[in-house]
Amino acid sequence: MKTAKHFFSLEGIDGSGKSTHIEKLANALEAEGYSVVRLREPGGAKISERIREILLDASFKGVMADKTELLLYNAARAQVIAEIIQPALDAGKIVIADRFAWSTFAYQGYARGLGADMVQRLTELTCDGCFPELTVVLDLTVEQSRARTAKRGGAPRTAKRGGAPDRLEQEKADFFERVRQGYLAAARDYPDCVAAIDVDRPFEEVSADLIKLVKSRL
Repeated sequence: MKTAKHFFSLEGIDGSGKSTHIEKLANALEAEGYSVVRLREPGGAKISERIREILLDASFKGVMADKTELLLYNAARAQVIAEIIQPALDAGKIVIADRFAWSTFAYQGYARGLGADMVQRLTELTCDGCFPELTVVLDLTVEQSRARTAKRGGAPRTAKRGGAPDRLEQEKADFFERVRQGYLAAARDYPDCVAAIDVDRPFEEVSADLIKLVKSRL
């Protein structure tokens, strides 16, 4: 799949520290004079954020079909590409996304069992060449994920809004284990554009490795 220069994404199950590492990475790049655009996915654009609300709505647990979920993620992605990501890249900026298309491979393709072929066909249509040149998977076990989120009083999305677990947070441990294995399979099968790093280490060590990986592409 054709990748876009200066487009990066971070992936990983909850508790891997994506948001914090993106902030540290962006600050390091901006200190060197780069203009950086940060966004979360699904989201980033107004329409994409509305789709996010539907995707995470706990009342749709057990109701939303897997293919509906797949299509909604890609609809949100198509909008944020057109509205934010592609214009930023065209302007010479660096884009860092908190999740992107490899999430769909791991969650819908791998964990939901829809398969890599279906996900790839839809991703090619959605991204149309606007695909991260490097995705870094912040890897930790499901047990470590749950221990980290428990220390924060709940999963990251829940803690921020002070509400009940959303539709995805309600999935069981075996689901998130399949997600993790999907990410690791991506890193194994596509080493040119996906790298996995162990985050069960001091934050500064992980951050240094992440910054080094991204800078190697600039």
